[in-house]
Amino acid sequence: MDVKKTIETMKESQALVQFFAERNAWKDIPNVDKFDHLHEELIEMSQHLRYKSEEERIQFVKQNKDIFVDGIGDLFFGLCRLANQLDVDVEEAFNMVKDEILVKYDHKDSENNIVKK
Repeated sequence: MDVKKTIETMKESQALVQFFAERNAWKDIPNVDKFDHLHEELIEMSQHLRYKSEEERIQFVKQNKDIFVDGIGDLFFGLCRLANQLDVDVEEAFNMVKDEILVKYDHKDSENNIVKK
């Protein structure tokens, strides 16, 4: 697998994480540590915004975007790892929940307004 190429889909991301885990001889079995890792990443990002006004949060994010890009990247990598451990296809899971959320919030036109590649 070419780990240097740009990842374009969630499925490619999940496959890369699987390859990485196998290459490093990591066991991909359900592990509560991965849940804790994801929780820690979320807390780390949220602490930067806690106790700030809406305006302060917006300004902080603009000035410190790299913190959140790194955090979201860590979260997604960890989420792919967790999905592999649980034998869950991230694209399938996202699409199932996406459809449920769009129905729940009655966004009937949402799919027509999304640019598709």
